[in-house]
Amino acid sequence: MDKDIKSYIFIEKLKSLSFVEEIWLFGSRARGDNDERSDIDIAIICPNITDQEWLKVMDIIENADTLLKIDCVRFENTKTSSELYENILKEKKIIYVKNKP
Repeated sequence: MDKDIKSYIFIEKLKSLSFVEEIWLFGSRARGDNDERSDIDIAIICPNITDQEWLKVMDIIENADTLLKIDCVRFENTKTSSELYENILKEKKIIYVKNKP
């Protein structure tokens, strides 16, 4: 896992949202085959949130403290039969779990 991913301010802001249960890194940065310009792929686990709350997540992503592209998905909305779903589960590196030190 990219060792610097947890140091981004946008990750801290996402962690501060009461409805965010977990944050996972996936894709090339999780696999370790990224280059310096690779995007950041994250899955957010936030069951039962409102559209308004998801907009808060997207606002944080859009104003993130990086020039890298960030692809953010709401894991609960990913179709279980999709390749994306399978890749996330296979590659995920846990960045944050609520109420876990």
